[in-house]
Amino acid sequence: MNLLDAISSFGHRSRSVVQLSEAECFERKYSSITDAIADGLPHADWKLLATEQFKAVFNKEAGKPPCFLIDCTPNPRPFSKKLADRTVTHAPNPAPGNKPICVGHQYSCVALLPDNELAHDKKWIAPLSTKRVSSQDKGNEVGMQQVASLIKQLQLENNRVVSVGDTLYGSENCRLTAGKNPKLIHIFRLNSKRNVFHLPTVSNIPQRGRKKIYGAKMSLSNPGTHRSPDHQSETARLARTGKLYRIKIEAWDNMLMRGSKQIDARKHALTLIRISMFDNKGNTVFKRPLWLGVQGQCRETISLISAYQYYSSRYNIEHFFRFGKHKLLLDSYQTSDVVHEENWWKLCILAYNQLYLAKSLVPLQIKQWEKYLPEFKNQENKTQLIATPSQTQRGFSTLLKQIGTPALPCVPRGTSSGRKEGQSGPVREDNPIIFKSARLDKKANIPNSEDQLDNPNPQKIQTLVKTVRSRLATLNFPMTQFTKMLSDTG
Repeated sequence: MNLLDAISSFGHRSRSVVQLSEAECFERKYSSITDAIADGLPHADWKLLATEQFKAVFNKEAGKPPCFLIDCTPNPRPFSKKLADRTVTHAPNPAPGNKPICVGHQYSCVALLPDNELAHDKKWIAPLSTKRVSSQDKGNEVGMQQVASLIKQLQLENNRVVSVGDTLYGSENCRLTAGKNPKLIHIFRLNSKRNVFHLPTVSNIPQRGRKKIYGAKMSLSNPGTHRSPDHQSETARLARTGKLYRIKIEAWDNMLMRGSKQIDARKHALTLIRISMFDNKGNTVFKRPLWLGVQGQCRETISLISAYQYYSSRYNIEHFFRFGKHKLLLDSYQTSDVVHEENWWKLCILAYNQLYLAKSLVPLQIKQWEKYLPEFKNQENKTQLIATPSQTQRGFSTLLKQIGTPALPCVPRGTSSGRKEGQSGPVREDNPIIFKSARLDKKANIPNSEDQLDNPNPQKIQTLVKTVRSRLATLNFPMTQFTKMLSDTG
């Protein structure tokens, strides 16, 4: 509990995990941080904590279905040679020309979108589940499995549930997992170069052969293949700069994506949505429209505007990743044990949920440059404001002095004898980086049957003979015995 309070109140002032021991609320020594992660956290009931957090955030009386945001984020560990199951994963790289990859682990997170509009405006979410993606799994498939587990854990099988993900969560396996829950409405983005299909037209004339599964093709990048939309709707969006934009939403019902032997496309039809944004002059703001797919048996129960708003809220989880890594030290714990790293991620998410519950209780501490923001200029609305995650973390230490801590008092246990002279611990073995796809070394020149090999160079052969003779002399190995071994193996 001391470590949890230290992350919540002192994480933005620390550059490393061990520096959390300098927090006023951390009553123990710095070595207790490792003991808490290794010995205290494995006994925590994470499912019970997620259930209680869901009850505290979700309001059943509002009448809206719970919305789960899904995404993955990297945990770079390029220099940890002893850490197991490291692989090459996606990570943003601002350097021009570099690939957006890193060596480390990947974590999948599922968060609940709050119903409170004030909390939504401040980019608050409630993370409920986090899981490390192994080198043998895919992050998008792990995220959909987490959603299915939360639906069962929170007893939401008979309630409508919305899940929102980016393009990766529209893959075949993700749509198959989402289709197993009849009350789940899955919203995902579609690539603008994707092809979708209409339902085949039913003919009264009996035809021989196999029935058609797909109808006319609709290429999202080719407007000439687009039919008239089945539904249309419009709304407005006010940017933070004060500009008002017009949002045009068009939808096509019962569209199909390519299936396979594992998934029957006819059983997983979706509603295709195209979203375009226009300024006050009628010009498009973005070069390409936003394409969304809404899958599920209950997909018609949500409006087009609600589908757009749900996906617009997906970016709140990106704010959480940034805040967690910068202010909660989410990816700063350096350890060679995979289990300890997973425990640290769960603890940081618990600290974020603690900040969420305290957002309306902490004193609002505004920086000098923040008082010019529109929400602070109007004195009448100050009583209705809630703190952002950063503002809540600034004032959390003041709240701790009022409510105290349930942590047991620190009792000194004496001085440990430590290791004996000459005693050393076990040496950890180096773990290789796991590549998910086998690849050939580009430097290796593998000749084909049609390639003509160059003639041997006599100068290089003489250099090789001198090197072998000097090496045999160093090993006191007779030259005659060496030539005999070569003739026997030849």
